[in-house]
Amino acid sequence: MLGRLSRSPIRPIQIGRKLIRAMDSGRTTGADGRSTAPNTFTVQLHEEDRAALSDLEKALIAELTDAAKQYAKDEGFSLVGDVVVTIATDASLKPGKFEVQAAVKAGQRLDAGLSEAASASPHSVQRSPEAPPAAGTQSVSPAPGVPPAPAPSSPVVPVTPPTVATPSIPSVPVPAAAPPEKKAVLVLGDGTKVAVKPGVLSIGRSAESSVPLNDTNVSRRHAEIRSRGDGARIEWFLSDVGSTNGTMLNGVKIGGEQKLKNGDALMFGGTSARFEVS
Repeated sequence: MLGRLSRSPIRPIQIGRKLIRAMDSGRTTGADGRSTAPNTFTVQLHEEDRAALSDLEKALIAELTDAAKQYAKDEGFSLVGDVVVTIATDASLKPGKFEVQAAVKAGQRLDAGLSEAASASPHSVQRSPEAPPAAGTQSVSPAPGVPPAPAPSSPVVPVTPPTVATPSIPSVPVPAAAPPEKKAVLVLGDGTKVAVKPGVLSIGRSAESSVPLNDTNVSRRHAEIRSRGDGARIEWFLSDVGSTNGTMLNGVKIGGEQKLKNGDALMFGGTSARFEVS
């Protein structure tokens, strides 16, 4: 179905490829070495494009959901919940343009137990029977017309409420202005510029790569550029992911993860590139 044409200039297969790239770039690797990928996706379209795809929308959502599940299975990614794909309208987009937002959202579990509030039933106050007079004594009855004297009552001790200290309210610190965020770009040999966004940028011959390269010397999954930190402290690292012809950094073939800096020269198979930071 993703290969089917529609009345919109946007083809369903383009949405599928961009969703897979968003899934790949949004994955994270835990301490156990397992990769967790996004499972919630929102496809944002201009209202004209969404109207043109309206007759395919339900089938498109089902196909995109299956494609994301299959890709996670093929790549060995872990998902924290069910794959959910939604289509929304974004008036800020131009006709023919679309965006795919990916996020990790854990599934919700419903608790089966219900708590009942126990209601306290009032207790009736029972009087203890009067003790009979001791042997050898006589009970004295009050004189007719004279009310009996009231029984002496126990003194009531007032209850003093506990003293509660008023907590002090700490002052709210004023946050300092955040330093400017650093931005990186990958300039390919033909002059094409690819923004290196926070997360994972995959490079390879596969159409699902963040940077697909039409080069027979490039492996399907060739290399990755990962970011660490954020804002002015963000850093980028290059690693080869088991390519056939290897990855070069400033003319040297890398064997592990290497930190990137502004102006570094990269080579993926037979394709050259330059890493720039501003």
